[in-house]
Amino acid sequence: MKYRPIYLFKAALPVLALLAPLLAAQNPTPESLYNQAAQAYDSGHVQQAIILYRDLIKIQPDSVQGRTNLGVALVHEGLYSEAVVQYREALKRDPENPMVRLDLALAWYKQAEFTKASAELVHLHEQHPEDKQVRDLLADCYLRLGSYKETVALLEPAYAANPDDQAVDYALGIALIQDGEIKKGEAVIDRILQHGDSPEATLLKGAAQYAAGDYKAAGITIHRALDLNANLPGGWTLYGRTLLNGGDNDGAKSAFQRAIQADVNDYEANLYLGGMLRHDGDIDAAAPYLERALRVRPDSPEARFQIGALAVAKGRLEEARKELEALAKQWPDFLEAHVQLATLYARMNRPDDSARERQTVLMLNEKARSKGPQPQQ
Repeated sequence: MKYRPIYLFKAALPVLALLAPLLAAQNPTPESLYNQAAQAYDSGHVQQAIILYRDLIKIQPDSVQGRTNLGVALVHEGLYSEAVVQYREALKRDPENPMVRLDLALAWYKQAEFTKASAELVHLHEQHPEDKQVRDLLADCYLRLGSYKETVALLEPAYAANPDDQAVDYALGIALIQDGEIKKGEAVIDRILQHGDSPEATLLKGAAQYAAGDYKAAGITIHRALDLNANLPGGWTLYGRTLLNGGDNDGAKSAFQRAIQADVNDYEANLYLGGMLRHDGDIDAAAPYLERALRVRPDSPEARFQIGALAVAKGRLEEARKELEALAKQWPDFLEAHVQLATLYARMNRPDDSARERQTVLMLNEKARSKGPQPQQ
């Protein structure tokens, strides 16, 4: 049979037609990748969307929307650190994009990195002071960090402008009371009560009683608030503190555990529960709570002290020495740090240093007596 090449050419045409989609898939355009990734995410195939968005960024690294959407998908899967990388890269390319900055703040927030979240939110609030979501999220960060004066400064304009925003009233009331501004806090409570008695107002009353040192009355009031709403933010923590002041350690532990079940990043509940467990000698159980407290408030002297004391209990004396010495240098009136250092130096066979710390303890005790009794925080 005579060889006829044209037949081969004709036969190849349908084969090439069949291969065309495959060849296109091997060389996708940024637009097709973006559309496929968005469709995959909307369909609930988040892992596939992440793969496609990563492929998009490889060929189009300056795609702000691609990086932002990848960040959203990563957050959905709990991959917050990876999401932060994408949001920060997007902001390098579009520094004033408010949605990307808000997404970055939320990623930091979900990692309990409240200092970093608040830095992004401050920038956003300065640019968009009318944005309620930004303001309220920033206020929550400040409260979690114990930055009560900053909370008050942030919320007082909203409090004056809108008498019906009870969320602002509640957060402002807590901040004022925690900052020792009891009278101003009571004025906020009175305004909340204009809308009728509520669990939030009752809890604020209890907080004011606690701040004034009336722990017995505070316990009764806070318990009543929790009877009305067992899910009040901060309620179980405050109740645990009243029980602790009343000598009910077991009840306090249970209350702090309830608080952590409701909010794993509750700084005070983690600090108090971890400190109690450490004091009881349950070092392994104490560690995760104290580490969480320090992560939430990395500059907290109380959390740093507990971490140092935990290192002592674990026999990591050199690590403890560095932490406690740094703490005592930064906070020279922190009595417990000097007490712990005196014990630590004795264990390390440093009698002169131990004697010096004991003398500092005596001096600080005398200083405290001259001031008279102070309400417990």
